[in-house]
Amino acid sequence: MVCDISKSFDSIDHQRLMNLIENKILDRQFTKLIRKSLRCGYFEFARYERNIVGTPQGSIISPILSNIYIHQLDVEIQKIKDRFDKGTRPRANDGYKRMSYLMIDKKAKITGDFQQVQERFKELQNIPYTDYSDPLYRRLNYVRYADS
Repeated sequence: MVCDISKSFDSIDHQRLMNLIENKILDRQFTKLIRKSLRCGYFEFARYERNIVGTPQGSIISPILSNIYIHQLDVEIQKIKDRFDKGTRPRANDGYKRMSYLMIDKKAKITGDFQQVQERFKELQNIPYTDYSDPLYRRLNYVRYADS
């Protein structure tokens, strides 16, 4: 699963973000400073603008605040992943096991038919080791990134 959060810096709710921060940080002077940085405006076409949502673009604190905000999504996805994942490792592909057994075939080694051993080795390299359709094993991969 790939999750692309477009315009993530522009869509952060200030009140919800501050609630998250104030639950973790007890120093109110510091949290007031963060709140002030969120309220600071910007100039656009010689006009002063103020946002009630989003973090200031270009600010060094914006990525940190965004990660604090989106961390809640990470926690929920981790719960889903824990319920979804099954098994510890996938089984080996039956075709791979069969071909590796044939490669170890003592008859070819005893007769000195190394040509046949090399051919089987080349065939073995084209067969995936992992059985990707193993019903006893599945994984949810989660990658989160945010664009400004």
